[in-house]
Amino acid sequence: MTTEIQLQSLEDYEDIIQRGLDTFIDVGNALLEIRDSRLYKASYSTFEDYCKERWGWERRHAYRLIDAAQVVSNVSNWTQILPTTESQARPLTQLEPEQQREVWGLVMESGDKVTASRVQQEVDKILKPHVANNSGNNEWYTPSVYIEAARKVMGSIDCDPASSEIANEVVKATMYYTCDEDGTTKEWTGNIWMNPPYSQPLITAFCDLLVKKYVGKEIQQACVLVNNATETRFYQAMLSVCSAVCFLKGRVKFVDREGIESGAPLQGQTVLYFGENLKPFTEYFQEFGVILYGR
Repeated sequence: MTTEIQLQSLEDYEDIIQRGLDTFIDVGNALLEIRDSRLYKASYSTFEDYCKERWGWERRHAYRLIDAAQVVSNVSNWTQILPTTESQARPLTQLEPEQQREVWGLVMESGDKVTASRVQQEVDKILKPHVANNSGNNEWYTPSVYIEAARKVMGSIDCDPASSEIANEVVKATMYYTCDEDGTTKEWTGNIWMNPPYSQPLITAFCDLLVKKYVGKEIQQACVLVNNATETRFYQAMLSVCSAVCFLKGRVKFVDREGIESGAPLQGQTVLYFGENLKPFTEYFQEFGVILYGR
């Protein structure tokens, strides 16, 4: 039941949003508090319903504002010159926090007019050598050794919500969704393998949805391969629910269409396990790195 204090908090944050439609930072921070404190529960069943019915915003727009506000909070620890629009901050949401500060500093030092496209130019320089995701828009794919280990742990891979026809030749999921099909809008069942798109807002959308479906018992088990982004909210949300996490040694050497190891991200990787098969997870993943267990 929503308390009077929570209702007052909701009213205060909504006042910020109403007044602050001209300041994306305040709006994003207000939305973040409403979502994380579940204040929307006063009248709506989900945060997405709240955004759409109360403000006329689709999920993506609301999350863009939240992510942009978090970017500004991050770079504000390093400089007093901050993005002045959500569009300027948006390209930075694709990067890790330290990279966000680095790229913003490069844009400032260039002396160029600050535009979204100028920021994106610097972001592209960072992302170009990276592995982005395991989708059809990407030339790199997850090495089979991790996928086979996940299959042995879970017994099967029933669904891969962020995949492609080529990727599924290795994953062999009974059901898979491509980027064109948008797996966040589809049904997930059984045991899930997921290497989500690494750019924002997609990575947050996929990871948040997996947590929701696991907690709601819509899926039985899951193995998620993702950056060890412990400083991010979406990663902390998964950590709070998962049964175990393997911190992979070194960096995953992703493979190209020919199966040749050709690409490696700048960040380390983890595999988070959701389910009750902790003994098999330990057996099959301990060779890849240190395993920590949930509460």
